[in-house]
Amino acid sequence: MAATTYDDLKLYVKTDCPYCARVDRFCQNAGIEIEHLNIADGTNGEDLERIGGKRTCPCLLIDGKPMYESMDIIKYLAGRAGIKLPGQK
Repeated sequence: MAATTYDDLKLYVKTDCPYCARVDRFCQNAGIEIEHLNIADGTNGEDLERIGGKRTCPCLLIDGKPMYESMDIIKYLAGRAGIKLPGQK
């Protein structure tokens, strides 16, 4: 399966974050590529705090608006990619 890249999305992550890893696993399995920004690198943490008011990860930026919960992020990405998740009708 060819990877699908979403250039309009950014995913803020934190090293050793299990919820970030959950989103990463979904993206890898679904062939979805998104720019990752680790909050430990450069000004990424400050940028995320300025955008969303907190440094909580994972955080998916959609049109500049933050989405924080890993399962919400996965559901959004699945819907955008046309992927049905287990239990979805």
